[in-house]
Amino acid sequence: MAQNVEQQPVTKKKLSWHQINEGVAFGLGNLGHSAFYGALSTYFIVFVTSGMFSGVAPAIANRLIGLITGLVVVIRLAEVVVDPILGNIVDNTETRWGKFKPWQVIGSIISSVLLVVIFSGIFGLAKVNWILFLIVFAILFIILDVFYSLTDVSYWGMVPAISEDSHARGILTALGSFAGTTGWNGLTMVVVPITTYFTFIATGKHTQGPQGWLAFAVIVGIVAVISALFVAFGTSEKHNAIREAAKQKT
Repeated sequence: MAQNVEQQPVTKKKLSWHQINEGVAFGLGNLGHSAFYGALSTYFIVFVTSGMFSGVAPAIANRLIGLITGLVVVIRLAEVVVDPILGNIVDNTETRWGKFKPWQVIGSIISSVLLVVIFSGIFGLAKVNWILFLIVFAILFIILDVFYSLTDVSYWGMVPAISEDSHARGILTALGSFAGTTGWNGLTMVVVPITTYFTFIATGKHTQGPQGWLAFAVIVGIVAVISALFVAFGTSEKHNAIREAAKQKT
């Protein structure tokens, strides 16, 4: 005769305060990271086509706009090949601070500084020598894109390094995605007020001028660096079964 087996109630794992703090710090990292990507991928092209070449002869400005937009497209396509290489660089990084944190800090600082430089129009170089401007721009944009990608790869690579628990990893991913959506959508709400306000302060005109776009880039860069510092100082990389299993190199 079959006996009834008493089922034990399933208890949900509760996150500790330390895990909650790590989750918040990790999520905040993608706030500035996504805002940075929005500024680079969307609003930089708006700046290029609207105010980057003010004061440059129209024929040269149109030529530069076409060349820059084409270059950006080519670099985006090249990321398909480059990103796995950058992932391998991150994976082979060994420091006292871990694999990922150094790239979070270094990548965000370098890419943010270069974001400000290109939003400055490389300090008006196009007005002096447009060929030199194009060469310098190509070099700076490639370096910027590489270090941004290093930051991106290292950010999402931290998820299994922070926790081996699938429930905790799911929460980390959700928090990062939510913060990223907030950073991206928040950017669309502040870009016009910021660019218009700082242009008005500099020129007295209610337009989106180069001065406003430069201020916009500075603010985005500062937010991106602060967000990366939240990840660097608010989380800890742990050696666990998942990371041990991933040690085999290809």
